[in-house]
Amino acid sequence: MMLQIPTTFDRDDVPSMAFLKVLPAELRGVFHSLMDALKSARDVVFRVGGRALDDVQVAQMACENVEVLRRVLPELEFTRFILRDEDGALYSPHLVERQIRREERAQARAERQRRLEEFQARQEAGEFAPEAGVKAMTSRANASKGGRPRKGEKAEDAYVRRQREAVEQREMRLLSSIDGGAISETENQNQFSKAVLVSGVSVSKPVSGFSVDLELEKDISPSDSNSTKPAETETDKPALEISEALISQTVARVLKVGRLPDGQAGFAKSICGRFLRDGVPADVLVEAVKQHAEKMALNGDTAYKMGAFRKPIERFWADHQAGVSTAPAPEPVAREDWEERALGVYAKAQEVWSEAFRLKRDFSAVKRDWPELAQAHDLPTCPVERAAYLDWYRPQAQAA
Repeated sequence: MMLQIPTTFDRDDVPSMAFLKVLPAELRGVFHSLMDALKSARDVVFRVGGRALDDVQVAQMACENVEVLRRVLPELEFTRFILRDEDGALYSPHLVERQIRREERAQARAERQRRLEEFQARQEAGEFAPEAGVKAMTSRANASKGGRPRKGEKAEDAYVRRQREAVEQREMRLLSSIDGGAISETENQNQFSKAVLVSGVSVSKPVSGFSVDLELEKDISPSDSNSTKPAETETDKPALEISEALISQTVARVLKVGRLPDGQAGFAKSICGRFLRDGVPADVLVEAVKQHAEKMALNGDTAYKMGAFRKPIERFWADHQAGVSTAPAPEPVAREDWEERALGVYAKAQEVWSEAFRLKRDFSAVKRDWPELAQAHDLPTCPVERAAYLDWYRPQAQAA
């Protein structure tokens, strides 16, 4: 069922939930009661069919006193945390905005699936290469529309302009000059005295003649001209041929040592393949990712994208080629048992958090459910931060 957006709803005027902290405790309590009632009903508005619930019925659903509800509702409506639609039914603008985002994401997923099916059908018909992706179809469609519009130009105007330019380029004639042809006395004798450029060929001496269509005169070849194409140099290093098996093995190792989610496999394959073809050994690449991931873990950070390792790999490979020691630096001071335990449990908590975030894709939901999730995995209920875990496991004597 499609969401019926109330006429009083303004998506650009939905207050941030952070501002709820400035409201009195009574208003915050009633607001959360109304939100919980709507969420339990899996709806965004207090309405049964076509009938709007009155304040008494809303108070019953929210388990609130009706007099308290009537006293705080004007302030909640003024701050736009709770609004009424055109029929007077109370609704939550935050839940309406969340439902709109859900529908937009669903439409985007449906559009991506439709484009994928269209691409697969056109690929099976032989229109695209077997190794091509959906991006090839998108690039071709954008190119047919004229590419990126100029500054201040609309997309429709850009398309018309590119179509006109394409027609003019197809009809443009390439002209050259050959000896022959009479010149009248009244004609300017110096009209061809200046150097001219004909299809990339510089003609510096005066010539006389008439124009000839080069598309018809295929035999005319400027043999004494200087080619404008740069000569190929022997210093260009060809890319190495790397097997798919080696790339897949390297990607699996990188995902493991970098603690990356499985959704980054495609990006890791692209980045690792480029480095391997550029001559970076697989062991060096994996070691670079491992050392950078360990440095991030010491600071309480975790990489969620493969792109975070691109620059570290380049620096590591440059140091390796220059002869700079790339061995991991030893720990300056041996950790105590409680600190080792804290960091070990913290690493496990990061894995559990990453897996939960990968499944839900909602940071607020994972943060809200973290206490129960931590207890289910025998983890502390403190925030997933390095300092918090050290404080949790630090002996009381040292803490004092």
